[in-house]
Amino acid sequence: MIWLILFFVTLVAQSCAVILTNWTVDDQDSSIIYSGRWDSPALHASPLNYGGYHTLSDDAQGKAVFTFTGVAVYFISSLWPYVVDSYVSLDGATPVYVNLTIRPGMPQDLDAIGDEVALWSEIWKAENLSNTTHTVTITRGPSGFAIVDAFR
Repeated sequence: MIWLILFFVTLVAQSCAVILTNWTVDDQDSSIIYSGRWDSPALHASPLNYGGYHTLSDDAQGKAVFTFTGVAVYFISSLWPYVVDSYVSLDGATPVYVNLTIRPGMPQDLDAIGDEVALWSEIWKAENLSNTTHTVTITRGPSGFAIVDAFR
C-alpha cells in the first residue's frame, strides 16, 4: 500500500512541476523571418552585440517577425551614441517605441569596434504572458532604423 501512495505522490509532483527556461535566439536564427530589405549582419559586427552581430534595415517596408511559445520575451540590443530606435509589437498590438540610444550616466565602451558603445542588454520585455504562441514584430523607428540583435 505504501508503494501505491508513493507512486501517486510522485506522479502528482511530476505533473505539477513546470520548468520555465529562457532560450536566446540570435539575429541570424532561422526562426526570425525578415521581409523587406535588410543589411547583412556581417556589415554590423561588434563585440558589444549579442553573438557579435546585429541585423539592420532602413527600409520603410522592412520588418522582422519572431514567433515563440512561452510566458515572456525580451528584446536584446546594444546601444548607440546617436539616435537609433525601433518599434516592437507583440501579438499585433500597437507598436511600442524602443530607444536604442545610450543615456547619460550609462557605462560606455568607447574603444569597441563598430558604432555601438554599450554591451547588449534586455531593452524591452513582455512578461506574464499566457503560455501560448506569440509573435513579436520589429519595424523601423523614427530614426529610420529597425534593429534586431537577439530575443530571449
